[in-house]
Amino acid sequence: MKSIAHETVSELLDNLAAATPAPGGGAAAALIGATAAALVEMVSGLSLKKVTTGPDTDLQQATLKSMAEARARLLTLADDDAAAYDAFIQATRLPKGEQHERDVRAQAISVAAERAAEIPLESLRVITAVAESAHRLTGRSLISAASDLEVARRFARAAGLSAAENVEVNLPFIDDPERRSSFASGAAAAIALLERATQA
Repeated sequence: MKSIAHETVSELLDNLAAATPAPGGGAAAALIGATAAALVEMVSGLSLKKVTTGPDTDLQQATLKSMAEARARLLTLADDDAAAYDAFIQATRLPKGEQHERDVRAQAISVAAERAAEIPLESLRVITAVAESAHRLTGRSLISAASDLEVARRFARAAGLSAAENVEVNLPFIDDPERRSSFASGAAAAIALLERATQA
């Protein structure tokens, strides 16, 4: 399967539009998060190009580096999300005629659901970091790029909440109640930080 990072925009949209289970919402959330990171990275770069020294240049340089890393990580997570959902679908298609087959199938679904929740939770956390970076740059970067920073914050909010939805949808399929609780509390903590960073 071709990596999402190496697809053209047209190919990517065709794959999202196709009547196939993956890539789906989780991959799309990661991609929108990567777009937000790219915008924050752009604002940092423009700010440094305009003013090379000053009280905010250290922040801008650090943000430039961290957003490049976040962008790359989210592209990887988009691929991982598609693969995790494929694995979940394959688990649901296992035989279930005999009791031992149902037991094997149930275990496979639970394991696949954990992975399918784990990936968007990491996406959510990376996206939250993107939103926090955008928030920190507000008022400390190029004024003419302020609208780009605001777009990044809005994208990050939408992407993060969408990733959280993909965590939640997998929880009922996870057998271990402690693991379910861990995923739910992890998502809730990240959402609280995300909302704080993206408040108008």
